[in-house]
Amino acid sequence: MAELLGVDPSVASRMVSDNIKAGYLVRGASQHDGRRTVLHLSEAGRELMARFRRHQRSAYEYITADWSEDERLDFARLMLKYAGALADLRHRAPGKP
Repeated sequence: MAELLGVDPSVASRMVSDNIKAGYLVRGASQHDGRRTVLHLSEAGRELMARFRRHQRSAYEYITADWSEDERLDFARLMLKYAGALADLRHRAPGKP
């Protein structure tokens, strides 16, 4: 979880615990490895994610309201490229571009 979030394991552990306490995550047993724990979104967690996605979409539409369709597509393409490159950073050796 820490690697996915890009944080220290102790920070990830606190974040998970806080989200379980808040009712957004549910801890469960792995079906493949009894020693592992898996996390699932609760109903409240799914609702929070849906609200967040609606908010993101609304903000995007507001910010890009006067952009052309081509500009919106270019921006989306470049954001996906950026996000992919960011994800790839985890697999690169430290100090390597």
